[in-house]
Amino acid sequence: MKGIRRALQYLRKYSLPAAGAFLSLLVVNAANLYTPQLLRQVIDDGITSINMGRIWTLAGLLVAVAALRGVFNFLQGYLSEVTSQGIAYELRNAIFDRLQRLSFSCHDQSQTGKLMTRMTSDVELVRMFVGNGLLQLVSAVLLLVGTLVILFSMNALLTGIFLLMIPPIMVVFFLFVRGIMPLSKSVQQKLGELNAVLQENLAGIRVVKAFAREDYEHTRFGVRNSEYLGENLKLIRLFSSSFPLIFFIANLGVVGVVWVGGGQVIREMMSLGELVAFVGYQGFFLMPVFMLGFVGSAMSRAEASAQRLFEVMDAELEVKNKPGAQALT
Repeated sequence: MKGIRRALQYLRKYSLPAAGAFLSLLVVNAANLYTPQLLRQVIDDGITSINMGRIWTLAGLLVAVAALRGVFNFLQGYLSEVTSQGIAYELRNAIFDRLQRLSFSCHDQSQTGKLMTRMTSDVELVRMFVGNGLLQLVSAVLLLVGTLVILFSMNALLTGIFLLMIPPIMVVFFLFVRGIMPLSKSVQQKLGELNAVLQENLAGIRVVKAFAREDYEHTRFGVRNSEYLGENLKLIRLFSSSFPLIFFIANLGVVGVVWVGGGQVIREMMSLGELVAFVGYQGFFLMPVFMLGFVGSAMSRAEASAQRLFEVMDAELEVKNKPGAQALT
């Protein structure tokens, strides 16, 4: 992940909004983890005991927690977007500055459409991960650890049954993340080739019309468009085959917990509210697991794009000033 590590250097200038987004994320996660406990109390202390006063009090708390979560969700989304857009701004400026300084030979060897793709699409993929995906990664880890601690404290047996589903899920995730990076790089390359054909055609449209080459150009563009479509379909097939399998395995764990936990409720080994809260925490555990899959995908695509960006920024300058050369005004 050398490309992403280099892209993270641009985060320093926007450390304040990034810190605000992180703190907002902590509040949102704390609210998420507290909600199932309130539901447990509603069922055990209110509904089961037929205590309307307790129900109204806990319902008010649920509304307050939801409002708090909504406010900090907004702050987290806004501040992370400010950070990511700032990073994209810095990257575009840095690449454009480098393009201005490259010699003619470098520009002769590079197609304009491909360079434009790196300035737009590749920058956007890096922005989305460094500004948002990284925060989601931290959120997923915190939510996983917090939920796991609470699940074990509530019922170790049910937690053990549920965790049997995690190894096969992680195997599927590993295969998914390993396959997506080369595919993402290929998709961006095909997009660059497609944009190159488009840019050349539009720049030379007078020549195309003068020599009646419209049909030839249409065929040339169609070939690149078909290649781009094919690579995108490969990417979609990888998504479509991985995540339904993950959801199926996860649902098997939920079935096992409800089966065993339902028996414990019948035998009065645990309360109905505790079982409902446990199933709720299962959802909070699965949510970051799925989030890690999407973050892994975004990370692989961002790394592929970052490598393409830094290829331009690391291109050697053939024309160099001599030591002590005077700057022209």
